[in-house]
Amino acid sequence: MLGGISVFALTIAADVDSGFKTMVSNKALETSDEFNNDYKLTFSEIYKENGQVRIAAELKNITDESIYTGTVIASTFDESGKFIGNCVGKSTDNFLEPNQISYVDIKCNLFRSQASKVHSTKLKIKWF
Repeated sequence: MLGGISVFALTIAADVDSGFKTMVSNKALETSDEFNNDYKLTFSEIYKENGQVRIAAELKNITDESIYTGTVIASTFDESGKFIGNCVGKSTDNFLEPNQISYVDIKCNLFRSQASKVHSTKLKIKWF
């Protein structure tokens, strides 16, 4: 009986923990969606040179307040839409004034064989 109670207690505790993690995760998504409404993130160009890939992007503050700039993640894909890898870049500006644009140079740490296949990218802002 004692073993049954502890298994039951552990099952309930796991469910509560899982529910809490889901709630926190959903709240984090809601918060990041709120931040995303503060910015316009625009892809500019993919540069491929000597087996290296760099991606240029523009980050624009579309609010009436000065805001913090986040890290930009560029997910890269080949011509068929298959995921290759993520690249990371950060604005040289720590804050953006209203309607200010910051240029982001995103450097990719890919193998030469992967770099040659990069065809497109999807951009997003990473907050934490």
